[in-house]
Amino acid sequence: MRVVKALVAFMGVLIVVGIGLVAYGLSLDKNATDTETAPNVTKPSVPVSGSANADEYDTLAEFGDIVLDVKDDERLVGYTVQGDQVTLHIEGANGNGARLIIVSLGKKTVLGRIILKHANQ
Repeated sequence: MRVVKALVAFMGVLIVVGIGLVAYGLSLDKNATDTETAPNVTKPSVPVSGSANADEYDTLAEFGDIVLDVKDDERLVGYTVQGDQVTLHIEGANGNGARLIIVSLGKKTVLGRIILKHANQ
C-alpha cells in the first residue's frame, strides 16, 4: 500500500511540474516577436489584400522600357506579376495564336514563351 501511495504522490508532482513547464513555455511565446522567429522572411513586392499600411512593402525598382514584338491583330488578354517577373497572356484575332510571354523586369529580357495550340492544329 505504501508503494501505491508513493507512486500517486510522484505522479502528482510530475503533473504539477508539467503544468508549470507549459505555463513557462506559453509565457515565452507571448514575449517573442515576429522578427525573432522568422528573420529571413521577404516582403512581397505588392501589398496584400486587406493590409492596413501599403507603405511597409518593398516596391519594384524602376525598370525602364521593355519592347515586345506584338502583331497588329494581337491583344493583351491578361497579365500576372510575381516578384520581378511578369507573365503576359497575348491572343490573336478570335483567340487564335494564344501565347504566354514571361518577362524579367530586373534583367529587361524575355525569359521564355509558351505557345498554346489546340489539339487539331
